[in-house]
Amino acid sequence: MSPLHRRLVFAFVGAACASVRAFSCPGAEPAAALPPLQFPQIDTYGPVVALPDAGERIRAGGKVYFDTTAAAPAGKPNRGLESAARLVNLCALEGMPGPRPQIAVILHFNATAAALKDEAHAKSPAGGPNPSRELVEKLIANGVEVWVCGQSVIRGGNPLSDVLPGIRIAQSAMTFNINRPADGWTAIGVY
Repeated sequence: MSPLHRRLVFAFVGAACASVRAFSCPGAEPAAALPPLQFPQIDTYGPVVALPDAGERIRAGGKVYFDTTAAAPAGKPNRGLESAARLVNLCALEGMPGPRPQIAVILHFNATAAALKDEAHAKSPAGGPNPSRELVEKLIANGVEVWVCGQSVIRGGNPLSDVLPGIRIAQSAMTFNINRPADGWTAIGVY
């Protein structure tokens, strides 16, 4: 592309962006009118909003697990764990007449640090105390299965004794991801 064409493209893109920024939607509700975030079951984690007119609502029963490989941002809880808390809160908000879906989380690859005790977490690349510890405790107290890949723990340089109490050790995340769908579980990836 010639320098003249490049300048024309940049000018066109700049003008288009300026017109999009200047556009306002008549009748759009201000941000203050948004429904409030709620934590009906797990306080502080997994905020949800009431959407009484939404379709495709959560149903009783079922089995879902969060296949979690993403590392948490510094000082924040892991997103896969946060997603599980959101599903627990969504089920509580819905006031389901039957049993809520069974929920599990498998932590592996970069997400493994979320399964470590504070002392081991401090030595991990994430450093400091484990910001997911409290959330793990709340999830387990609410019947969520939290698992970690034993292969990831060991390959990361930690003995299995560095794993937080209550977290279950899977032989590997691969076996977990083979076995759970075969047993009727649906996977939601958090990568």
